[in-house]
Amino acid sequence: MRIFLSGPMGAGKSSVAKSLAPALGLRSIDLDARIEAHSGHSIGALFRQGERAFRSLEREVLQEVLAERGDFVLALGGGTVVDPVNRARLLEAGLLVTLRASPEELVRRVGAGHGRPLLAGSSDLPGRMEELLHQRAGVYAECHLEWDTQSGGELVAAIGECLRSPPILVALGERSYVVRVGEGLLASFVPPPDARQVLLVTDENVHALWAQAVGRRLSDAGLDVHSVVLPPGEVHKTLGNVETIWDHALDAGLDRDAFVLGVGGGVVTDMAAFAASTLLRGVRVGLAPTSLLAMVDAAVGGKTGFDRPQGKNLVGSFWQPTAVVADVGALSTLPVEERRGGLAEVVKSAWIDSEGALEELERDAETLADGGAEALERAVRRSVALKARVVADDEREQGRRALLNLGHSVGHALEASAGFGHLGHGQAVALGMLAACRVERELAGGDSESEARLRRLFERLGLPTDWERRVDAAALSFLGVDKKRRGGQFRFVMPGSPGAARIEALDGAELARILSAASRS
Repeated sequence: MRIFLSGPMGAGKSSVAKSLAPALGLRSIDLDARIEAHSGHSIGALFRQGERAFRSLEREVLQEVLAERGDFVLALGGGTVVDPVNRARLLEAGLLVTLRASPEELVRRVGAGHGRPLLAGSSDLPGRMEELLHQRAGVYAECHLEWDTQSGGELVAAIGECLRSPPILVALGERSYVVRVGEGLLASFVPPPDARQVLLVTDENVHALWAQAVGRRLSDAGLDVHSVVLPPGEVHKTLGNVETIWDHALDAGLDRDAFVLGVGGGVVTDMAAFAASTLLRGVRVGLAPTSLLAMVDAAVGGKTGFDRPQGKNLVGSFWQPTAVVADVGALSTLPVEERRGGLAEVVKSAWIDSEGALEELERDAETLADGGAEALERAVRRSVALKARVVADDEREQGRRALLNLGHSVGHALEASAGFGHLGHGQAVALGMLAACRVERELAGGDSESEARLRRLFERLGLPTDWERRVDAAALSFLGVDKKRRGGQFRFVMPGSPGAARIEALDGAELARILSAASRS
């Protein structure tokens, strides 16, 4: 694993690299030193020729370093990650760590600013440092790990934990966060360091299995923990239970620095995040999904909400968590039907991703159906990585993110018409994806093999495929309140071939006609 140290001037990147590299058995490289050796000039002299020229040279030398063989610890320049091309390369090539310190400590470390081109000529070093930190806050936040060099903690141990369970970054500037996927992670969930009050939201099924132990551990760590235990199931994903969360928080006197932690399936994570987004006009939330469906979909991406009698998830908000921990060990306690329901979202993600992702899933199908731990962890990682990329590109679902709704228009209608709790969300998505294949075939002459391939895969995973007999007048009526509808038009996701799904405007009456005809055939 390659480790890249970023952060502002004075954070200690070069000195930390020199001490960290031997502890990990790696060599240490300093990017600024490489730039000086490459150019024959000091960093200060290069800056005097213009920052644009320096950044171009910095990008070139960084690419040369990344092309070298072997692993290493690389100390970056303070502005290296400001370049989006550099940042993307680093995030893909290894573990990007942002070193931090207080502005006062940074100023103390840089002294008078000699040899620091961006401080040259400044008569107000504290003010200039604050300005630089503000300008770069978003890019420094897009990293796999943040480390306070004043904390006195053990960076080697923190990096070792990341190497055992590589974090997946959802890159959203200052609202960036990582998703950790692995076994046993619930035992190490840590709230933000300044959080003193925690509202733990869970349900009756998960409370005894997982959440109670999390609450005890946080209490033993000195945090003021309050628990809300909700009734389980989609039928309870209601405003009334959101109000229950609000009232527990307000009765406990939680303030704006409080932290809401949702431990449970998609119903719990959706409602906990929505309650956090509106409580005191917004408090921080962390999510620990315990169902497969929540791990690969509900807990990642910032969509929150609850159901109404008119349909599913019709009231909600976008509110990104500060962290997500997907402990795949929790999947061992899931009922088989619920675990298999989550596999529908795994199939959806693989289909959107690529032919290679779908082929890997097809190879693992029987193992996934049987609950094989390694195959499940691979599936969760692949699905989360895709969603992280899509959300980073289109957080508010104005474009590409709508692809993640593949199968959901018809699926949500089937779920609502069956009565929440009678047809699982994952099972409904599987049916909806098959229906989408049929719609595409009718309208665009799509390949019938795609529908047949999906049907075979769902059958191997133990998911239903009989969507035609389930589409009735009641289901069609719920299409009319679909969130993706605008006027009489749907933003309907056509499956295409793996890796080639697309969004098309589709007339609602035409969609209903095709589905109705299929149900009668």
